[in-house]
Amino acid sequence: MTDGLRIPTALPAAAETYAAAGIKVFRVRRSKAPYANCPRCDRQSSLYTKHRPEDCQCGIPTCHGFHAATTDIDLVRRWWREEPDANIGAPCKLNGWAVIDIDPRNGGRESLQALEKRVGVLPGTTMQITGGDGLHIVYRSPGVDLPGLLGPGIDFKHNGYILLAPSLHASGGRYQWAGSGDYLAPTTDWPLFLLPRKKARPAPTVKHRFPVQERRQQRPGGGRMWTTADLVQHVMDSRDGNRNNAFFFAACRAHELAEQNLLSLSEAEAGLLSAASAVGLTDSEARASFDSAATRPGDRGWVA
Repeated sequence: MTDGLRIPTALPAAAETYAAAGIKVFRVRRSKAPYANCPRCDRQSSLYTKHRPEDCQCGIPTCHGFHAATTDIDLVRRWWREEPDANIGAPCKLNGWAVIDIDPRNGGRESLQALEKRVGVLPGTTMQITGGDGLHIVYRSPGVDLPGLLGPGIDFKHNGYILLAPSLHASGGRYQWAGSGDYLAPTTDWPLFLLPRKKARPAPTVKHRFPVQERRQQRPGGGRMWTTADLVQHVMDSRDGNRNNAFFFAACRAHELAEQNLLSLSEAEAGLLSAASAVGLTDSEARASFDSAATRPGDRGWVA
């Protein structure tokens, strides 16, 4: 990647500029709705072939969301020729980044002040002002999984992606790199004091088997149908020793509801994987559990 990269104001030209500098990018709809996977990559298709998104060999360049990111100039040019107003997404881990995402609408500034009061001022590095008046603080990836949530309004973006300037926020504001507006490749390592602490391996827990009626009473919201937000919160509320069970339970519900077209499986997967990271599960553990939930009909006895 090149230091001091001047970013054009037009989205198609900006996307090509990033790709030419070695930054992997992909298209993001203004609505953020994901592009449909091909039948071999769609978990709900009878033609689905189990595989990890990063190992996909289907050849369809829009499958698996940010895993489709590329530096192929011709492909990038084709994407933005088809959709010149598409925003520019960049996967964090695949580009060697770890990002602190500050959302002022949800208390991010206050949480950042509290964090710096506790551990000291964060090291200076590349920063991007988001279209929603938030902030991306971009460090070099530490090479280990990071929790997804630090506090109200502060997320760690590592396994996911961020939008790049000059993408357009729903509020109408444009993303822009801080300072001169040029992109500067981050040279500062992820702060050591923000690395996750190793936790003792929890003792095995007994998985209780509730009758259908009793299990219905265990979910949040009483008589409400499970939503993606409910499932994510179920994982976030889990404690040491029960995190794996809570995640697997939520993954089973997600697959079951998706089969009935009651929620988007891709959105549920993204939310649950982020929640899993926040409570201390590794990305590989969570993905394996989520995939396993798709093949365990015996654990998926209800949705209502």
